[in-house]
Amino acid sequence: MEANSRKSFWDIKPCWCQPWSIITFGILIISLVWTYFHNIILTVVVGIFILAWWALFLIIAPSLYKEIPEKNNN
Repeated sequence: MEANSRKSFWDIKPCWCQPWSIITFGILIISLVWTYFHNIILTVVVGIFILAWWALFLIIAPSLYKEIPEKNNN
């Protein structure tokens, strides 16, 4: 096997865990909170949690995956 045969982080994730679906769902939640409550403080608090969720799953997790060494099955 080649050394570069390892799949990317996003190749091993299902469709509901792809960047486009994570971003779309976050925007949808923020929009729904604003639509139903019309409260800027609540919307900002939810937005902070969404941004943390995005940072974790769109930035931190893929970068940590790259750092994990591929196991050799010899």
